[in-house]
Formats: sequence, C-alpha cells, structure tokens
Amino acid sequence: MWNLAFLLNRTLDSDDEEGMKTGKINPTSEHSDPQKPAPRPSEFIEPERLTETGRAVADLAHLVKNILQVMSGCGEIIDLALETNQMDRICQAWQLYQPSFWRLKKFQLDLIKYTKNYPLNPQPCDINTLIASAARQIKPFFDRRKVTFIHRPNSAQLTVIADAEKLRDMVVNMLVNAIDNLDDSPGKITLTADLTDAGQTLYLTVSDSGPRLNPAQCRALLMPLERCRNMLGSGLEIPLTAQMVQEHGGSLTMNANASETGNCIEITLPAKG
Repeated sequence: MWNLAFLLNRTLDSDDEEGMKTGKINPTSEHSDPQKPAPRPSEFIEPERLTETGRAVADLAHLVKNILQVMSGCGEIIDLALETNQMDRICQAWQLYQPSFWRLKKFQLDLIKYTKNYPLNPQPCDINTLIASAARQIKPFFDRRKVTFIHRPNSAQLTVIADAEKLRDMVVNMLVNAIDNLDDSPGKITLTADLTDAGQTLYLTVSDSGPRLNPAQCRALLMPLERCRNMLGSGLEIPLTAQMVQEHGGSLTMNANASETGNCIEITLPAKG
C-alpha cells in the first residue's frame, strides 16, 4: 500500500495535470543574502487578498477535513483488501478515493489562484477548443453522476483575445458549480457560447436542471462556501469565476430570468481583450 501522506505532499507540490502552475517562489532570486531568512509566501500577497484567503481557509476547513476522512477511510479499506486479496473491495474504495483526491488537488490550486493576483496573458484563443478541453476534464464526473452535458456553439469559430488558461479554468469552475447545483442527482447541463454586438462581446452561459437557487443563495456563492458534504467542487468556483470576469472587464449574472427553471450563469467578456 502506498504512503498516503507522501502522495498528498507530492501532489500539493506538483503542477496540475492540465498545465496549471502553482507559482512557487525562488527565495534566492530576491534574497541572495544567506543571513536573511527566506521570504514567506504571505509576504508576496496583498493585505486584502491575504485577509480573503484567511476567511476562505476558515470557511472551507471543514470541507478539507471531510475529504481527508474519506481518503483515510479508503486507504484503510484498500490496505485490508490487499491483505485478503479482495480486488472488488479495492475497486469500490478507489471509486471513492479518486474523486476525493481530485477535489483536494483542485482545492489547493484554487486557493493559490484565489490568493495571488497573476497578471493577464491575453492572446487569441478559440472558445470552442477551450470548452472541449474543459469538458474532457470533467467528463468522468458527468459519467459518474449520470449528467447529460450539451455544448451548443452558435458559430463555427469563436476567437477572442483573452487569457486562455484563466478562461479555461472559468469554464471548468462553471461546470463543476453546475454539477453541484444538481445536488448529487442525474440531470442536464447546457453550455452555450456566441459572439454578440457585431463580434465585440463574448456571451457565455452555463445552465443546469437542478433545484432553483434563490437570490440569497446566489449571493452566498460569491464567497467561499462548502455547500454540502457530497459536493464536487472546492467551494471557490464562483469566487474564482467572478474574479476572472472582473479582470477581463466583463459581467456575471446568476438566475437573472425569474421565469426560468433550474439555474443559469450568464457571462459577457470583451472579445478583443
């Protein structure tokens, strides 16, 4: 059986498998004097963001505890199953361990992105390609929770000037949030993207068939939030989405149309950066 603590430490020090960097600090770059202590990561964070991070950690500490409890329990089951050669139990435990491991990894990366103000890297990017990449990452969770995902591009090619990595992260976070809106039940998630205003504005929506969130619940999502024990996300999906939208000079609305059922997030971004 693997050493669980080693696996966790190794993951938290690594880059995301989709290429998201953790932004490690090289203490020798600005502090070459060996007599001076290496800078702490908090010294590179604006006071406001540091305060927000502290609140996020406090609010989501229970979520991390739940994830670790599941992983620890799965590790014990796998240990026992290996000793007794019960492969069926190993497979069952792995089905619980794998999503928990993904959530813990995502939480660590999301917290770094929520904390640090990385500069934008605008470049031409194809929205349909980014959406397809994000959907591939989330597909195992669509399949596991019996979610039907529908992508409806309204144009053959949607090219905008934006930070491609942040835009892709935004789509991933919106899809994860939509899965959590379904409340661990089968359902449907639909994503649409199009250029409006004569090609000047990117209009993107993610809707789901889950129970309708009221205005107070929508406002609560703008802050780090542990929604339920079986949630897929890190609790930072909508705060990170709103942060990315603000950086690009766009707008975000949730459940704006009171006559609709389910939930819908609408985002507009300048198409030319």
